[in-house]
Amino acid sequence: MTTPAPAERLRERFPTLRQVGVAAERYPRFVSEAFSPHQLDVVLLTFVLSGRGLHQMGEETHEIVAPSVAVTVTGQTHSLLTDEGGLEVVNVFIDPDLHPLPILRPPHDQALAALIPLPSAPGVLTTDFAQLELHTSDRFELLLDLLVQETESSRSLDLLAALRTALLVTCAHAVIGRGLIKTTNSTSPSDQRVIAVREWLDHHYRESHTLAALAERAQLERTYFSSRFTKVVGYSTGEYIARVRIRYAIGLLQSTGTSIVEISRLSGFNDLSNFGRTFRRLMGVSPRQFRAESRTLRGTGSRPPAGAARR
Repeated sequence: MTTPAPAERLRERFPTLRQVGVAAERYPRFVSEAFSPHQLDVVLLTFVLSGRGLHQMGEETHEIVAPSVAVTVTGQTHSLLTDEGGLEVVNVFIDPDLHPLPILRPPHDQALAALIPLPSAPGVLTTDFAQLELHTSDRFELLLDLLVQETESSRSLDLLAALRTALLVTCAHAVIGRGLIKTTNSTSPSDQRVIAVREWLDHHYRESHTLAALAERAQLERTYFSSRFTKVVGYSTGEYIARVRIRYAIGLLQSTGTSIVEISRLSGFNDLSNFGRTFRRLMGVSPRQFRAESRTLRGTGSRPPAGAARR
């Protein structure tokens, strides 16, 4: 029997996580010459500013690009491996459960959704390990410096909340500009085309799609494309699109007072009843119940027990 990876309780370490949903810490020279898998109770954005190493995510290991940021969602096992020179790392922790992600304007909203799968929707979407390459022109280092300083001093919670939004917008802008560095074990050209379609759907999930049109985009025969998409991605095209739409709807339900009818439309569902059925199937409750429970959780400052995760 495999022993589960230990979980770090970041909410207990960083008061600002409970207060405004963000905290940051810097490691000028992080050295780890052996993998030490662990889990987190919040979302981790690992900003690697310099150095060489490997990032283990679940059962897979990937080479680190620097500078870059990689996302580890709540409950996901991860670990870093370095050489003796180490990595310059800034860890940014965010808690979308108690402090929902900001609702950005299109197309930044879809870019942020592609980068950060919401932990409040366990099982709604699985993604490959992805890194976002960063450039000096992104000016992310200033934001990271301020986040670390404000986490340590907590002079202004309003400033911390604003820095959280600014950093996420910066990342979303970089996603739009150059996309995610997706790593896959597949070497098949046809599977690479399937993955390219999946990445395209991450940004076009609100639109109507047919299997034939998606297969044509991949330049593959329809039946073969359908089979390979399910094999490579883990879901059929229709199921994948539905899950991405629900993930976006969750953010709107948590962060806005927008009506459920409008959220259904904004998420890509043309039929309100279909939205309600899909949401209940994936989350175990109706959209209205989910919104009410999210508000209750934010009011109490706690999350449901681990066994309460809906699938």
